[in-house]
Amino acid sequence: MRNMTKLVSLALAASMLVCPVYASENRMTFDFERDDGGFTPIYADYPDGEGMEEFYELRHGHEKVPIDGAGKGLFLSGNNHSDDLFMGYYKELTGFRPGQLYAFHVTFRLATQVDGGMIGVGGSPGASVYVKGGVAMERPERVQDELNYYRLNLDKGNQGLGGVDLAMLGNLEKEKTVRSGEYEWKEFSFDARARADAEGRFWLVLGTDSGFEAVSSYYLDDISLSWAEAADELITRGGAIRRMYDDLRPAGEDAPDFTDVGESSPYWDALGWAQKNGLASGYGGGVFGPEDPLTVEQAAVLLYRYAGSPVVEWNSGSIVASDWAEKAVAWGIENSLISETDGDDGGKPMDEFAFVRAWGRVRTAQADAGPVF
Repeated sequence: MRNMTKLVSLALAASMLVCPVYASENRMTFDFERDDGGFTPIYADYPDGEGMEEFYELRHGHEKVPIDGAGKGLFLSGNNHSDDLFMGYYKELTGFRPGQLYAFHVTFRLATQVDGGMIGVGGSPGASVYVKGGVAMERPERVQDELNYYRLNLDKGNQGLGGVDLAMLGNLEKEKTVRSGEYEWKEFSFDARARADAEGRFWLVLGTDSGFEAVSSYYLDDISLSWAEAADELITRGGAIRRMYDDLRPAGEDAPDFTDVGESSPYWDALGWAQKNGLASGYGGGVFGPEDPLTVEQAAVLLYRYAGSPVVEWNSGSIVASDWAEKAVAWGIENSLISETDGDDGGKPMDEFAFVRAWGRVRTAQADAGPVF
């Protein structure tokens, strides 16, 4: 019996060594009193070249926040000579279940000295410096483009427009000036959904995207995030177009002529816009099927049409897709909006998280290129 007890104990110990242990806590807080909490600074949207960091006056550090009673925080400063300087911090988060979708809630404080209503070079030093944040699914890095500029590898949008990975949260302007020219706190919060990578990791990213062509400086402090596992949910055909319509908020109102979409439908105005602009044609016979699940092929066609049906080169028969969707699926794979695996099974329903990310990337790219409609 004693030997059996030992064997059971050894087996339990061994199982603890080989079984993965995922994040049991669902909350994390950083006050930076002792150290920088493992946050890493990152800058982008400036040219490569000798002495550029000095020319742009890029500075960061774990420093005392110049507010009475405040402790230490993360300092950032830079001179925006490119009219588009991004600067921020990121923190790797580990111990999550690989491939699992999570819902995050993030709060933080930012110390700014920019009073409201100010004007400056190229834009306001407050209202034109946009605060952004997100939970990314890949490590933030700066990469060089064809113009020899450093760009962020994440979709952060551009200045006042948020992206798939970083949302636009506000700006550097004080909400209410108490002491003009002095640092004061400003509160921010946001929600995000992200899927853990193969190693169970995420990256929290906070920073600013500037349109003010001079020096911006601020401090980050009291960063808190909480999370919970989220369920994958499918998106309907009507729901996908409703999401696009709500994000774009186009002017005017047009009535759709689908027989299964009446004025009381929550998709009525969105489908009127989509039909007018050639995004939605339905199944034929006047039927759209707004509550049907959106398939991968249908999503590809919808986004391809929104992008203006760009020219795409592909070998016919090289992908498994319906004839009416083949070009759009090839374009979606080429632009990493859908995977080759999903493209080969285009009749399967698309989950909401995947569609929202694909739509966000197309929307950002189209905003840079100019509106289609």
